[in-house]
Amino acid sequence: MENSSPASTLEKILKLQTELTAAKPDVPYLLDRITLRAKEITDSEGAVFELVEGDDLVYRAASGSAEKQIGLRIPNKGSFSGLSLQLKQTLYCIDSEVDDRVNREACRVVGLRSMIVLPLYFDSEVIGVLKVHSSKVGFYSPNDTYVLNMLSGTIAAILHNAYRWAEREKSLQTMAYLASHDALTGVYNRSAFYDFLRRGLSRTQKEGDALTVALFDLDGLKVVNDSYGHAAGDFYLSRFASRFNHLIQNQDVFARLGGDEFGLIMIHNESNESVLALLNSIVNMVEGEIQFESTKLNIKTSVGVAFYPVDGLEPETLMAIADGRLYENKRSRKKV
Repeated sequence: MENSSPASTLEKILKLQTELTAAKPDVPYLLDRITLRAKEITDSEGAVFELVEGDDLVYRAASGSAEKQIGLRIPNKGSFSGLSLQLKQTLYCIDSEVDDRVNREACRVVGLRSMIVLPLYFDSEVIGVLKVHSSKVGFYSPNDTYVLNMLSGTIAAILHNAYRWAEREKSLQTMAYLASHDALTGVYNRSAFYDFLRRGLSRTQKEGDALTVALFDLDGLKVVNDSYGHAAGDFYLSRFASRFNHLIQNQDVFARLGGDEFGLIMIHNESNESVLALLNSIVNMVEGEIQFESTKLNIKTSVGVAFYPVDGLEPETLMAIADGRLYENKRSRKKV
């Protein structure tokens, strides 16, 4: 790739610093912005933010070709990212096929050949790892490493301050909590959903349980936003999430996947028919009238369901099938 001019590089750095400084102190939002801009600034195919959670690094934000890896959990020890944290150094892998520091098989699965890994610290506190990658050998120039290093202090400080703000406002205790929960509704977010889905599938494969994925789409959110404003829309989303979250069992995982889409993971020993009956019952209890100030709003939701192992064995397959059935349900509801 061509090297950017010093003026262009400085402009990119200042633009991202300004954007992050002006952004709301919402950790998941900031992580999404950081990975997206890191991808754009380095012309990468993908970028991820890996958060340290115990002995693991978890993909809590991802952009580009890395999006399908959201929620992925890898051991800190023995990984290229873990090495960068241990050394407190930015590392560059020119070619994963000849670099003995990387997990070659994992790189092949992701489809990357070169990457830059940037460890993020605030004082002595570990924040996480920012990684950009490409399917091309030797894709990155020294300027790319320079840009990311120039941004590292700002990124770490802004994430640290966002965490401290949330800690003061909401009495939260860990960055991992913030990174895995939706700020508006308080339920799990997209990265946590995929993390739980991967771990749930691994468990069911070993123990022989069944697993169900259900997706929900709020049919009336756009009308609420357009008619009564985004405060009403936020209330609509929050009440739906609150109602739903109170109706599921402790082992189930309910998450906001983005916008007006929510997901549910159920690990169980029930028949598919029993699960469908339960979901229909929950939907009937969640739907209905709510009061926003002087306005009455009506919650309505479409649902799509996929069953492991009948419909598929992989997260992507189950999600695609559930999504297809969701929109079939949405179309059929419009005809009624």
